[in-house]
Amino acid sequence: MPLFQFEAVTYSGKTERGTIEGESLKSVRQQLINKGLVPVLITDIVSDHASSGNNKKQFFKNISISSKDLCVLTKQLALLVRSGISIEESLTIIAEDAHIKSHKQKLLEIVLTDIRSGVPLSQALASHPKSFGTFYRGIVAAAEQSGQMGHVLSQVAIFLEKRESLKQKALSAMVYPAMLVSVSLMVIIFLMTYVVPQIVRVFESTKQKLPLITQIVMAISNFLTQWGLVLLIALLAASLVFSYLLRKPEFKFWFDGLCLKIPVVGRLLLEFESARFSGTMSLLVEANIPILSALHHAKNTLSNMVLRKILDGAEIRLSEGSSLAKAMAYQGIFSPILTHLIRSGEASGKLAEMLQYAAENSEQQAEHTTKVFTNLLEPILILVMGFLVLGIVMAVMQPILEMNNGIR
Repeated sequence: MPLFQFEAVTYSGKTERGTIEGESLKSVRQQLINKGLVPVLITDIVSDHASSGNNKKQFFKNISISSKDLCVLTKQLALLVRSGISIEESLTIIAEDAHIKSHKQKLLEIVLTDIRSGVPLSQALASHPKSFGTFYRGIVAAAEQSGQMGHVLSQVAIFLEKRESLKQKALSAMVYPAMLVSVSLMVIIFLMTYVVPQIVRVFESTKQKLPLITQIVMAISNFLTQWGLVLLIALLAASLVFSYLLRKPEFKFWFDGLCLKIPVVGRLLLEFESARFSGTMSLLVEANIPILSALHHAKNTLSNMVLRKILDGAEIRLSEGSSLAKAMAYQGIFSPILTHLIRSGEASGKLAEMLQYAAENSEQQAEHTTKVFTNLLEPILILVMGFLVLGIVMAVMQPILEMNNGIR
């Protein structure tokens, strides 16, 4: 009898791996379900190694599609499935689109090959973890069990669209301040490295006593002229070192904690993370995924490691019998509104709905905070950059005015 390797999740959220014998993928899948396990990945050990397309599959495991592409793909798939078209035919239609990106098309072709061999969609997606994360695959697996693939995929598409929209709003809010700072710095560097040195030569020839502000500007100009390239290389090196350190869990944990303590910025980050967490939890609960497993997957969608650590503790307390609201409120970092809505949802049996309300509230708060932050930041940046340029102009003009007065 063929031997299969499997990876599955228990209803308590734990991951189990091992091997099992079965006549087919379908029979192995049923065996795991009968044991109280939700299959995530099932691989035919013999055929997997013998497959002629294994190298091709391995190559595409290392390619990922963007979150925007995943959102569009999910929306298209949901629309086709809800109209009564099978998963296989729906993916074929999407893959045949002339406007689809080549790497995305190849990826879908490999997924289709697995589906045509009798593999369920969730398992076919599991061969491409960089394109389809654990959260996405878990949702698809739950949809396969419930038989509501079209409805669940529609909800996933809406969720991904909202998450992408929230991300774009946060990025677009910082575009103008970033452009303002960049242009201002370019102007200042041009003045200090090109204009000021030429005027300095005039002052040096007059041998007059220069004002303090002019001496300071001249010293900075000389430094930038002589050491500017070295300074630029040092800044680039520092940014590379910083990027490297962010990959270290200890440093990232410290940096994420520091970000949460920064006034306004910390609150903004917390609201964005709360919106992401609540939206993910709502989707998972609505897909009938057990609370503990839903919390585990939702926690892994957060980018802030401090919040993940807090939710690790909430996950432990939940496994020990605590309610989700109490487990979330224990550290006191999340909004009281969020914990109150969770408590209300647990009491009324409408947890998914209340979590969605919490996600919408956090999203609105994040948008409001972003708007206030940028409205305050823009005039402050204009004033700071204006004073810097004014200082340079005054440093240049003051000796010239003194020279004119001396001539008169």
